[in-house]
Amino acid sequence: DATPLTLGQEFSAYVVQIEYGILRVNNTLPRLYELAAGGTAVGTGLNTRIGFAEKVASKIAEYTKIPFRTSSNKFESLAAHDALVEAHGALNVIAVSLMKIANDVRLLSSGPRCGIGEISIPENEPGSSIMPGLR
Repeated sequence: DATPLTLGQEFSAYVVQIEYGILRVNNTLPRLYELAAGGTAVGTGLNTRIGFAEKVASKIAEYTKIPFRTSSNKFESLAAHDALVEAHGALNVIAVSLMKIANDVRLLSSGPRCGIGEISIPENEPGSSIMPGLR
């Protein structure tokens, strides 16, 4: 209450949180597109033809319409799943942001007798989960 702000200002923060979350996920995609295919024998490419890895990635990209490419370092791609961990982290940020937004909306719409009650969300059904049909 010390500094009044509008509902639009509050929701502008939510919009930016989601936009940043999408950017975070998009920033992980280049590393997710790298395929270890063709990195036989722990990444050496032993017993494959020259260009095999590139052809596999090209065909997969063609079929999926996703810009897959061969990994620049098959050893890293086979030894770790860092790209997946990175993507999971970005998705986790979005999950936390959505949870925060949902909790804020729930708090702002709490009431009517002992809550903030700054916004009103229309009822979608009568009653509650513990007393169905009662008002």
